[in-house]
Amino acid sequence: PSRSDMKLTFALFGCCVLLPWQCMLSSFLYLDSEAFPMCMYGVLLSPVYNGVSVSTQIAMLFLGEYAAAWKFALFALPLATLLCVVPLLGINDSWGDTQLRFKVTFGAILGIAFTVTGLFQSSSSTLASRLSGAQHGQLAEWWSIGMGFAGVFSAGVAGAIQFTVGGEAAVVAQFGTCVVLMAMSFVRMIVLVRQAVFLDEPMCPLAASPHGSRACLAEQWDAQSPTLSLPEPASPVLARRPSVVLTVADGILRARPFLLAMFFAYAETFLVFPLVVSKWKPPNFMTSEVFGIVSVADFQLFDFIGRLICTSRRIQGRIRVGTHNIWYLLSLRLLVPVACILSWQMQDNAFIGSFYTRLVLLMLHGLSQGMLTNLIFAWSYSAATIGSRSIVGRAMPLSLCIGIVVGSAVSSMLVGVLTK
Repeated sequence: PSRSDMKLTFALFGCCVLLPWQCMLSSFLYLDSEAFPMCMYGVLLSPVYNGVSVSTQIAMLFLGEYAAAWKFALFALPLATLLCVVPLLGINDSWGDTQLRFKVTFGAILGIAFTVTGLFQSSSSTLASRLSGAQHGQLAEWWSIGMGFAGVFSAGVAGAIQFTVGGEAAVVAQFGTCVVLMAMSFVRMIVLVRQAVFLDEPMCPLAASPHGSRACLAEQWDAQSPTLSLPEPASPVLARRPSVVLTVADGILRARPFLLAMFFAYAETFLVFPLVVSKWKPPNFMTSEVFGIVSVADFQLFDFIGRLICTSRRIQGRIRVGTHNIWYLLSLRLLVPVACILSWQMQDNAFIGSFYTRLVLLMLHGLSQGMLTNLIFAWSYSAATIGSRSIVGRAMPLSLCIGIVVGSAVSSMLVGVLTK
């Protein structure tokens, strides 16, 4: 396949990773209050969904050492396609009483968390990491762009259809799109496997034993770069007892600057978005529902634009992301969440509490998240060694998800304290 085909393929994979979750968020009010009233959908969704996805990705850190990433993807995608059909049926009253429909639909949602946000996100990120390079380009960036597009698409479809037709039609349109895109991804994955794109890394006889993993890696390293020596493990303990667990731990220790950067980027984002932003009073000329959709669409649009901007090598070269200046950027970005909190606490202030100031704050918050996401992805995969790329590929989305969970938890506590 050509470079452009591979970029579009991984943009499709990235879109599939995030689109179901975006559909659940954009249809949140309808599902919570109309489709499944009194079922605690709103209370259960975020903690249970994120708990399943994070625990699955943690397991994938180690399971990924035993099987090729594309095999996990081929297992996850057909199941995800079927599971995305269930919410389309669950919102229909003719399929049973509310409690039964809620239990079946929520079970399917947890299945989506396992297959899509867990297995497929981890495996597709691994493939993007391993295949990024001179032949196919920076596929990890296009995988990230697909995730950004999912947010824009969901916000746009939800807003347009909800106002013109209704909430049920918006759910049908969004989850119907998920079914189509999941099926397309499954077919595309099969084609790439048949084209032998996902070749496994070269293996030596010692690789059959987990205790020979480091020796095998050293052999591969020397074969590809005879003048270089394999870097020593990050911890002396790891040099004495190589195993799958310790190999993964060593890879994570090597990649900790990238992983921490991604964690803090998303913890900063969810410190105020969407919970604090939802506390803003709408302007007099706009209802709360419209203001909420406009706020989410503003953030998602500029998040997508930020990801697109940072595919430029000229932009990446000017910013020169590295261990030190990435923390300067993250520290500078903290000013935006602080301003968002002030805008909530000073609602009547003519400047900080105005509708247009809030639009600018969300624009900056989304733009900075999109730019930082792609910069950190590009930095991590270009700096990772040959042997650790697969581990980095699985660990990066995990650190992102943990950042979301921690940021959301801190946001809830912050809102509780400031509301009192």
